[in-house]
Amino acid sequence: MSEIVLIRPPMVLSKYSLSPSVTPPLAIAYLSATLREHGYQPQTIDALGEDADRLTPIPNTVGLAQGLSIDHIVDRIDADARIIGFSSMFSCAWTYDRKIITRIRERFPRALIVGGGEHITACPDYALRDCPSLDLCVRGEGEETLLDLVGTHFAGKDPRSVAGVAFRRDGSVHLNPPRARIRGIDSIPDPYWDDLPLETYLGRGFGHGVNRGRSMPLLATRGCPFQCTFCSSPSMWTTRWEARSPQKVLDEMKKYISKYRAQNFDLYDLTAIVKKQWIIEFCDLIIKSGLKFTWQLPSGTRSEAIDAEVVDRLWKSGCRNMNYAPESGSPTVLKKIKKQVKLPRLEASMRAAIQRGLNIKINMIFAFPDDTPYEMWEDYKFGIRCALMGVHDSTFIPYVPYPGSELYHQLVKENRIEPLSDDYFNNLIPFSDLKHARSYNSHLSDRQLVWARALYFAIFYGAMYLRRPWRPVRMLMNVFQGRQESRGEETLRHLLLRNRLLRRLIPGT
Repeated sequence: MSEIVLIRPPMVLSKYSLSPSVTPPLAIAYLSATLREHGYQPQTIDALGEDADRLTPIPNTVGLAQGLSIDHIVDRIDADARIIGFSSMFSCAWTYDRKIITRIRERFPRALIVGGGEHITACPDYALRDCPSLDLCVRGEGEETLLDLVGTHFAGKDPRSVAGVAFRRDGSVHLNPPRARIRGIDSIPDPYWDDLPLETYLGRGFGHGVNRGRSMPLLATRGCPFQCTFCSSPSMWTTRWEARSPQKVLDEMKKYISKYRAQNFDLYDLTAIVKKQWIIEFCDLIIKSGLKFTWQLPSGTRSEAIDAEVVDRLWKSGCRNMNYAPESGSPTVLKKIKKQVKLPRLEASMRAAIQRGLNIKINMIFAFPDDTPYEMWEDYKFGIRCALMGVHDSTFIPYVPYPGSELYHQLVKENRIEPLSDDYFNNLIPFSDLKHARSYNSHLSDRQLVWARALYFAIFYGAMYLRRPWRPVRMLMNVFQGRQESRGEETLRHLLLRNRLLRRLIPGT
């Protein structure tokens, strides 16, 4: 029996969400590895992976919870649990996460319940006020803070003294000084996967990137050195970017190939390619190893260090899919959101990648609060240029004010968005939904935003398919043959799987 339990909750998504959601619990695996290295034996519960075919409608929302039911999660917790760690990553899932935490408290009244993850880090004060069942919040990078917290609690001392946590005292929320980022990240043990349902992901082609075989998640770097105003990364990771030793990353890959028969690696890095010399060294090590596998950059990367020389090495080392993250096609908007990207340099980088054979997707965010109609039209023009040059796929996600970001705090200060509430978080659920959207731009209503998004996709894919008419034929062939090469094909596969599950859940759907 385990006295420490780590829980990854179900994934919350909307019915028509375009974002694939079934990904291995990398954060939980890292925390488990750190605790085990110091002699603890935590129990891990991956509510998504342990029942990925269950979809539970969330009342009064457009949301679905994918994974174990709340009762099953609580039943899985060891009776001897003294510390229960709960990972709350996404603000759109907070109201559902809160229900789970509350139910856990009812079953384990004496346990120390600790929350962590991106959402908890972004608004620990709100989480503690809104969820009385939550005892402590871990802010930011979790390994060292959780280890310190566990040792302090088991020694009979007050865990509220630990750096990097938030807690309640005398009716008020207190935030301890933040813990410094881990600098020697090569010393962090590799994720521990042995007690997690890894085969659910490997055997069924689930992952963060395109299904190119048995795919393992990987982190080669941590953090992001930039300060985009729409992103909450600075509150989670600060602006420090740390890269692992390329050899250490390759060693981890070799281990997974041997132990789990991995064929592909999805890099979950926020910004993997920052230093040109690092990525060249990493690619050269893979090439010299003689190993044959594919790897991807599905989260979005920058173009500054990616030129023809780097692209050639990416291809030779097995990189096949890469996301660029311009976010906007308007130079004015890029300046306002502090996105340090030059569109001509970005386009040159994408052309080099496409010419070498890489499958390229761009990430676009539409309708920031202060965008003018002309600036939004520039997004369309940029999308058309990308489609004509050969970019394979594009997102077009309406702007969402996520807690913890600079722009969110600015909008709150200006009274332009409502305070945090259940309605606020539930309105975040359909952020990538085809049928629902919430507009924070005065020039577009919610319904107009839905149609603007549909128009962008029609224009982007129409231009791309007219220029390259063999691509839709190839896409349909790949889908019917059960393989994927692009993110568009991967998204279509997930939508088909989700609709099949929904028809089983709700006949007539």
